[in-house]
Order: sequence, then structure tokens, then C-alpha cells
Amino acid sequence: MIKLDDETLLIFIEEAKEHLMTIETDLLEIEQGGEVIDEGIVNRVFRAAHSIKGGASFLGLDQIKELSHKIENVLDMVRNYELVPNSELINILLKAFDCLGELFENVETSNEMDIDVHVSALKEVMTGSLTEDERDAVHDEKEIIVKEEGAKFKITKFDLNQARKGGKNLFLLEIDLIHDIQNQGTTPLKLINDLGDSGMIIDIQIGLAMVGDLDSDEISTVIPMYLLFATVIESDLLGTVLGIANEKITLISKGQENLLETLEISDENLPDDIVNNEQIPKSVSKPEPKSKPASKVGEKKPSTMPENLRVSVKILDQLMNRAGELVLARNELLQSIAGGDPKTMTAAGQRIDLVTSEIQDAIMMTRMQQVGTIFNKFTRIVRDMSSNLDKKIALDIQGSEVELDKSIIEGLGDPLTHLIRNSCDHGIEQPEVRKNRGKGQEGQINLRAFHESGQVIIEIEDDGKGLDGDQLVEKAISKDLISPEQAEKMSDQEKNELIMLPGFSTAEQVTDISGRGVGMDVVKTNLDQLGGHVELLSKVGKGTTIRIKLPLTLAIIPSLLVENCGERFALPQVNVRELLRISAAEIRERVEKVGEADVLILRGELIPLLQLNNVLNLAPTYYDQKEGVFREDRRAGLADERLLDGETEKITAIENQENEESSAERRGRRDSDVVIVILQAGSFRFGLVVEKVHDTVEIVVKPLGRHLKNCEVYAGATIMGDGQVALILDVPGLGKLSELSALGEKKNVVDNEQQEKVMEGTVRQTLLTFHNGPEEYCAVPLHLVLRLEQIETKNIIIKGGKKVIQYRGGNLPIYALEEVANVEMLEERKQLIVIIFVVAGREVGLLAIPPLDVIEQDLVIDEITLKQSGISGSTIINEETTLLVDIFSFFKSLNPDWFDERGLANDTSVDNRNEAKSNKPILLAEDSMFFRAQVKQFIESEGYSVLDFEDGQAAWEYLELNPDAVSMVVTDLEMPRMDGFELTRRIKEDKRLSSLTVIALTSLASEENMEKGRQVGIDDYQVKLDKEKLLQGIYNHLH
Repeated sequence: MIKLDDETLLIFIEEAKEHLMTIETDLLEIEQGGEVIDEGIVNRVFRAAHSIKGGASFLGLDQIKELSHKIENVLDMVRNYELVPNSELINILLKAFDCLGELFENVETSNEMDIDVHVSALKEVMTGSLTEDERDAVHDEKEIIVKEEGAKFKITKFDLNQARKGGKNLFLLEIDLIHDIQNQGTTPLKLINDLGDSGMIIDIQIGLAMVGDLDSDEISTVIPMYLLFATVIESDLLGTVLGIANEKITLISKGQENLLETLEISDENLPDDIVNNEQIPKSVSKPEPKSKPASKVGEKKPSTMPENLRVSVKILDQLMNRAGELVLARNELLQSIAGGDPKTMTAAGQRIDLVTSEIQDAIMMTRMQQVGTIFNKFTRIVRDMSSNLDKKIALDIQGSEVELDKSIIEGLGDPLTHLIRNSCDHGIEQPEVRKNRGKGQEGQINLRAFHESGQVIIEIEDDGKGLDGDQLVEKAISKDLISPEQAEKMSDQEKNELIMLPGFSTAEQVTDISGRGVGMDVVKTNLDQLGGHVELLSKVGKGTTIRIKLPLTLAIIPSLLVENCGERFALPQVNVRELLRISAAEIRERVEKVGEADVLILRGELIPLLQLNNVLNLAPTYYDQKEGVFREDRRAGLADERLLDGETEKITAIENQENEESSAERRGRRDSDVVIVILQAGSFRFGLVVEKVHDTVEIVVKPLGRHLKNCEVYAGATIMGDGQVALILDVPGLGKLSELSALGEKKNVVDNEQQEKVMEGTVRQTLLTFHNGPEEYCAVPLHLVLRLEQIETKNIIIKGGKKVIQYRGGNLPIYALEEVANVEMLEERKQLIVIIFVVAGREVGLLAIPPLDVIEQDLVIDEITLKQSGISGSTIINEETTLLVDIFSFFKSLNPDWFDERGLANDTSVDNRNEAKSNKPILLAEDSMFFRAQVKQFIESEGYSVLDFEDGQAAWEYLELNPDAVSMVVTDLEMPRMDGFELTRRIKEDKRLSSLTVIALTSLASEENMEKGRQVGIDDYQVKLDKEKLLQGIYNHLH
């Protein structure tokens, strides 16, 4: 039994596992090359196997040494072009490396494990391309004994032949582990790795006979290590290169004379010339059978390996520096306390806070690992499944360098494996099916990781058949997982999410790959335990995207502290979307009833509401300011329906007896406002009503006690700064417990049906609304607004006929809408609002009067009735006709010279006008008639010609027939039939069109969309209706 208490052994195991992590990917690359062998990759895998063999030889890991040696031989024949790395050969090597991995997972018992299957397979591969004499040499084994030292080398005739290939010489090296290694401050593993760079180690033996035992009269000061070493370096230079004394290097030449001075061959009848490769009788006696039966590779055993983590020296240096700073800050704090200096105490406290934050960050960095450690294995999985399923599947991996906490990495492997296998099995169709559907026969799976909003996002995307919601519903009903009544109330998204139910499977029959009804529910459960969320997006015939959101770490998480009934709770910040405070007087307007549940109306969407005190069975209270005490709040619901029936009238009477203050007065105060935290669990949003919201803090997560472990509403606990314990709420658990998953959809469905005709031709916009006059309502796109400032009217300066204000050390030009448009005069007030924009690279202001508001809704745009200079059209907002201000045409009318500096397309004075630009139009793909007209007008105003199409499909059909007809493509992303991503992908994959610049025109320029766009080849992103930046982008790309 091998003991895992040797530091050298533990270091070797860690290094070997690092080698094994990358070998799989390298072997698959070698397989793709086929007969065109990439010697660099083969040598990399060979060196990894060679390093494992060398370390295993030194540490007495016989089975690991034997298997890695056989792998090394096969790889040596591949790099010498004696074997072709076909699929069969790569399969054998992959399985052999898998076996090595299992041996390292069970190092203590590895020498008793059975590896015969893999050794035999590797030998068969080797001998398949050999002559009869060479095949005999593979099994012809010699035993060489070093004189007096008791060290034995077992080596086959084949290995001797291979060692001498390429003009290499064979040497016996003698190393003293005490003087040559320990006293020199190095390690045996480092020496072995260094030797591997200069040649090939055939075998290693330790001269234990020289050491003696505890009964010996003298303690040996020498521990010899002997190495059979092959290298092209000549004997007179080898000592200098390796740093070994020449007397400790013996050349095993073609003659026997040098050999006999150093070695003794165990068989007296051995011919003199060992290198003539004549038949040598086997003298190795068979080992005695072991009393303990050999374990089979593949048998799962609990790993006894101690956990180790490699830490960068740079991070350790940072920790040491920060620890020193912490000591200094502590001394400063103690000195200020002794001297009673509050100012110095505050400064010391701030310094301690800063240093501890830096120490926390550095410590967290020690636990971070790249997701590539698990991503790399999926290439093998996809390859094997492609073969098993008779499919053609390509896997593209991006973002392997993204880092996550070690605990999350360890828990992420199984869920991702399930998802990748499902994409291969259920997502990607058979080649014939794909061909009939107009797709390429090879399916594509994209696995990517990237950062977004303080989280790590992992996406698994396939271009397969997608999920059919109706088919999933039928399957779920047939398995009694849902009722037909429940199915009728489901949205399309909820139908797709049925696949996450326990026991659900779409497979027609049970196989060794799928069909047992486990997998996706396990995925969701495992990811929930990691603090992650799964979102599933799918289109029938197009494919499926599974999006996983993960925290960077589970040890310390930013959280929002809330309070109910005097108890504090923590909500993970990753689940918090926004905070709302609704006055008591507005509750009836903002909150509706759907069935028995409260639903919040938020920007046209209905959000189901939960009251935390109801979920946790806490008695709600309110603070009676008059009496200065907390009283029980008997309101039946958020809308306070106590005044609607006899029972509630009775409650009101009781309250009036307790407190003479009227309920109307109480509701008018700020302490009666309703505080709502909007939370998101997966794709489902809901509001949590709490009494108080405190601050956002970073909390240390502690596990729950066993009495709370099965409680779905709690994810953990934390200790606050005052020593009190706060429970961490499990947001997915709250949503599940509430059973409100369909509430937010039902009313929206009704509303959509009622407004379907009205909504035809609408566009969703986020606008800043303001007044120009008492009855004149105006709006501008919010994304164009840089800042809002309130100014005193008396501070407006008029110089040279222009209005300016002194602003941030300079003069800001300001304008009123009536200077261009036929509108009311700006109402005179003591204070005005300045809406600041950036136009033509300059900051400018537009004067407005309050009230200001931000709205996001679907608007019907009237582009005709009120359109004029500076006004692009009008719409109805809150039952008021609202003018839509065209910021760019407004400022261009006032300052046309600002826009000449870019070099406009209609400036015919420029002799070297880009011929392609002037002769070829710009293709515009946009499904919204409003946006299409606006963007077309922007571009044409600069002198360019435009070809516009209603969606990506129409644009693609034109490009296929006219590949040289346009100079650039400007496309929306969200379009029916074919979106902008697919259009770009097709353009970049078509050799005739791949050089075309593609600018994405979108209102969704999130990091996720930008990352997705970069992957398909989008060259630039511009926000819709940001005329200045769009035109500058077009100009930059065409010039």
C-alpha cells in the first residue's frame, strides 16, 4: 500500500493530473490531422507521458510506470511516422490515458490494479506495423543488475532498439539523492523533468542496498539513483550539459567492455555484444502471486487523495504585503485609541477596511480556477457521442480562460456534461434529417463562458431541432406530471421549461445514453445548489440555447439586507433586479388581484407579489408614531381591502379605538409606504414585499444547521457585524413555494389579445418625457441623454446671440425647442431643466420644464401629422399627444457646420471620394417600419444611398443574387424569419460576402449580445436612433 504522506509524491500527482487535463484535447487534434501529423502536438503528448513515466519510476508506482511507458512507445512510433493516428489508435490512447487518470485517483492501491487490457491493446498496436523479428523483440525482456548495488533494470530488446534510434547514445547515470539533489536545493522530480528535455529516460532504479537498515553499524551518507538515459548528446559533453560529474556517467556502447566494468548481466550465457539485438533467453522469474486480488480499473472507489490547491507566488506576495499593511493599520488604531484621537481612529478604521477588502480579494483569487479545466473534456464527449449516434457534430469552445471559484468548478462538471450530452442526443438531428431541412449535415454546438454584471454566464447553444412546447405538454400530461388545466394556462416559455421536471424525458426508448427520465431536473437541482440559475431559450427548427448564470464564488457573496418583523434577511444581489417604494395612496392603482394573489403593474407588465411575512408566517407590524410602539398590522392585503365588507369595517373600528389617528393619515406617511424588491429566479420574476431595506453588503456564507437543511426558503446563514445571525433567503425556493409561476403571464395574455390590433406596427421605446409648455408634452430617446441638470434661469448668459451657461469649468451651449420647431414658447420659470446630449462630439443642452419621467412601452408612432423640422413624429403617452424630438436634425439645423468636419458623402469637392461608397448603396435590414424609415433618413441625409429590407431573410435573398451590389450592411438584431445574428453568420461564411462590414443596429447592446455578435462576425454595434454615432461608425468603416 502506497502512503500519501510524501510531499514529493503529492507534487508528482498534481503535476501528472495537470498533464492529463490537456492530453485529451491534444489527442483529438492529432486525430483530426490524420496522416498530416503535427509533430509539435505529438511531442507535447509524448513529453507528458514521458514525465509521468519518469516520476512513477522514481516513486515506485509500477503500474503507472508500465502503462505510461507503453503509451510512450506508441507515441514515439507516431512521431516517427511508423503509425498513422487514425480513430482506432486514438481510441486506444484515450482509454489508456483514462486508465492513467483512474490510477492517479487511486494511487494508494494503484500497484494492485489490473491494467492488462490497456497494455495488451497498446502492444497490439505497436506490433501491428512491425516485422516478425521486431515483434519478437517486444516480448524479449532482459534483466540488467548494477554491480553490488542491487538495482535491477528490466528492459526489452524492442526498448533498446527504440532508445538508440535517431543516433542516440545509451548511458547509465548515477545520481546521489543526498549530495546531488537535496544539498543542491533541487528535487528528484525537477531533475527528471530536466533530463526529459535533453533526452529520454528509459528506466530509474534506487540503490537501496547501499542505504542499509536500522541494524547497520554505520548510517549511509549516499542514496544512489540509477537512470538508463538515451540522448543524442555525446559522452564528452553530457556531464557539462546535465551538471553531473563525468565519473558518474557510463556509456553503454556497442562493445561490452564499458558495460562489464559497470554492470553485471544476470545470465552468464548472454552474448558479449548486447547491442547486436540477438535473442536473449528470459531470465526473469515470475513474481509470486499476491494474496490480495488485483482491482479492476473502472471500479469506483472513494478517493483518499488529500485536496491541494496551487497558488501563484504573486498572490502570496500580495497577501504578505497586505498583512504587513494590516499590522501597521492595527498599530495606528491602537495608538489613536490610547491617545483618544477620534480623527486618527476614523482614518485607521478606513485603512483597515481598505486593507481587509484587498486581503479578501487576494484570498478569493487563490480559489479561482479556469473553466477550461472542465470545458476541455467536452471535446472528447462530443466526439464519442457523434460516433455512437452516427451524427456529425462540431463543438466550438470559447472563454476557457474565465475563472470561477474552485467549489463551483467542482460542482459544475456533472450538470454541464448532462447538458452537452442532451444537445448531442436530443438537439442535433441525424445528417439526413438536417439535409432535408436545409441545414448543413454537421451540427454545431457552441459552449462559451463570459462575464456579465458580476456573474459568469455559461451558454450551451445548438443549431438542432429545438423544443416543441406542445409536444412537451403532451408528454408531460401522458406522464401525469401536469394536468390539462395547468397546460392551458402555460406560456410558451413555461412549456419549454417542462423539460426540467423530474422524471421527464423525450426519448422514445431507454438507451445507455438517455431515456431514463433523469438529467435535466438533476441539472437544475445541482445548479441551484451552486447559486446558479438556468434559462432556456428555444425555437422549433432553429435550435436551443441554455444559459447558466453563476456567482463568482460561494464563500462571500454581495447581498441586499432586508427586514421583516424585526428579523433581518439577506437576498443574494445576483437575484435582485430593482427596488420599488410605493406610497400607500398609490397601492390600489399599482396593485391588482389575479385570483387570490396580489400582482404589481410595472411598466405594463404584471409581476406576482409575495409578502415575506406571509411566506415565513411572521406577524406583520407597523410603527405607531403617536404612541411610539409597534402594533399588529391587520390589513388583509396590500390594497388594504378592510373597508370593503362588514368584517373589515369591524377591524377598522377596533383600530380606531386603539389609535385615534385615521388610517388615511397613517397611509400618507412615508413609514406606511410599501417596499418591494423585484427578484428574478431563472426566467421568472416576482416581487417580494418587505418592511425595510438596509444596505448592500458582502456576507460570508455559513451552512445551515441540520434542522433547517430541508427548508426550501433558506439557502444559508451569515453573521452580521453586530454578532446577530441573518438567514439567507433562497430566491428560487421562494418562487417555487409561492406557486405563482403563471400569474405574471395570464393577465398579459389577456391584455395582448385585447390590444393585438392596436399593437400592430408598434415599437418598444424607452423615452424621457418632459414639458416644453404647460400643455405641450415632448419626449426624447433615453439612451441619447447624457445628464440632467437643474439651473437657475438667471444664470443663463446670452453672448453673440447664443445662450450658454457656465458648466464644469466651461461654457455649455443651450437651446430651446422653439428655435427650430413650430411649438409653444418655453414657459418662464425661476428654475429650468437642461437635458444634456453629445452631438457631433460636443456637449449641448436642451431646455425643458418639469415634470420629467421615464417610460418604457410599445408606442404607435405617427410619422406624418405633426412631423416638422426637429420633430420626427408624435405618439400617445398616458393619453396625451407627445412630440418626439429629433435631436440630431434639431441641432443640425442650428449648427450645420458641426457636421461638415466628418467629410460628408455629398461633399463633391473631395476629389478622392471613396468610389465604392458613392457607387454602391448601404443595405439596411430592419423589421420596424418606424425605425427603418428613421435610419434610412439618417443615412441618406449624409449623401449615401440605401437599400432597405423588412427582415434578414429578404436581405439575404437579395445578397445571394447580388453579392457585389452593396458596400456595407446595417442590420437590426431582433427580426422575424431571420435575425441579425443569422444574417451576419451567413454573410461571413460566404466567401463572396465575407469582406462586407456589418454594423448591428440595436437597442439591446448588452455584453451578452455583443459577445454573441462578435462570435458571428459583427464588426460594430450602434444603438438605434443614435444618429451621430451611427453616421460616424459608417464613415469610419468606409474610409
